[in-house]
Amino acid sequence: MKVSFFQVTKYFLGCFLFVISFSVFSKTTIRIANLEIAPFLPVAFMEKLASKYDLELKYTNFRRGLEAAQALKSGEVDVAVGGVEAAISAISGGMPAVLISGVSTGGIAWVSQPDQDIKSVKDLKGKKFAVIAGLHELVMRVEFEKYGLSMSTEPGKADVQVFFINSPPALINAMKSKSVDAMSGPEPVPSQAINLKVAKPMLRPYDTVLGNIPRGIFMSKEYYSKNKEAASRFVSALVEATKMLRDNPKLAKEFALNEALKDGMTSEDWNLTASNMAFDISLTETQIQAYIEYMLKYGMIKSNLKVNEITDLSMLEKAKVIHKW
Repeated sequence: MKVSFFQVTKYFLGCFLFVISFSVFSKTTIRIANLEIAPFLPVAFMEKLASKYDLELKYTNFRRGLEAAQALKSGEVDVAVGGVEAAISAISGGMPAVLISGVSTGGIAWVSQPDQDIKSVKDLKGKKFAVIAGLHELVMRVEFEKYGLSMSTEPGKADVQVFFINSPPALINAMKSKSVDAMSGPEPVPSQAINLKVAKPMLRPYDTVLGNIPRGIFMSKEYYSKNKEAASRFVSALVEATKMLRDNPKLAKEFALNEALKDGMTSEDWNLTASNMAFDISLTETQIQAYIEYMLKYGMIKSNLKVNEITDLSMLEKAKVIHKW
């Protein structure tokens, strides 16, 4: 039987289209709860590498790590970001999840009113302090304990009156209205407050057992258990994205100002922000253990957790070798 050139061409074209369609439709979808703040810039940047890793990334942005964790718990997303404390709090509250990587360190600053002489934690005695519940609350509690200050939300009941603020932008409003004397905020909020001249630098709270405040990536246990290979690709993409931004400050700034945080900060805001954080995927069980112990101590979680049951850093270690971190 003779086979025409047209038939051969049609056959191979069909095979080619099949391969192309398979590669398109075989991409693994991962839903991510991200935060639109500087410490999580690498997570947003991963979208540019998604095709390389056969991933389709779908983002939902939240204001706080605890909200991102709640989205993971409800099944809305497969991966969430936040302070290590957000993951611990959610897991302690019954959310089956696993910490799989860090993404950045630092990114927190305390600022004070420009007309007040507040330069240290001890100077906050008798003052009003604004903070967001969760990570910033934990850091504040550890700092206050270290320097012997008590705290209360009621006036006159302790050394420092604490105001819990529900979102980063509201922190700047609290400083503008002078309803508080100082605040703790995630970058770029403190830098923006400084550039708006409603605050001045006070301190960077990295002198406690909590260290340089690593931010974490955590994945639902169900997704992690059923999609180990995809989870490994996800972590590898994260490490590459983080390394690219770490090694190329110009790229990081352009991506922040023109894409991920567009219209949310100025060039001056970014310059201050970048000086107060590092893109770093490093995370250890020792760091996580310290968070568990202090959260238990302050009643932020009700029961103890075993670090080895809520973490899997093996994928991270493999990715670090691949990308020569």
